[in-house]
Amino acid sequence: MKNFKILFLVGLIMLTACNKQVDYIKTSDNGNFAVSDFEEIKTGMSYDKVTEIIGEPTGTLGYGIVWEVYSLNDGAYMKLLFTGYNQILTEMIMVDKDGKEIKFQK
Repeated sequence: MKNFKILFLVGLIMLTACNKQVDYIKTSDNGNFAVSDFEEIKTGMSYDKVTEIIGEPTGTLGYGIVWEVYSLNDGAYMKLLFTGYNQILTEMIMVDKDGKEIKFQK
């Protein structure tokens, strides 16, 4: 019974650690982007094409599913999701400074 309790506690600790969400991780000092910078960006583009057009992201957000983040000059940010082996853009969402998400797709 003692072994069961120890095993149960270890399992509970591991589940708690796995459910921890990773916050925003800043990867560059870019941050002077405007919403208009994203007008050329369309779903289906590769990560390389997107960064060729607007540059490297400001950081990342998430755990497991990781979003590329571009900080906007008004305190909001754009988060872009690239999936698959070729890292194809599948979703683009603007998050305003109040945390409201607005789909921004073409």
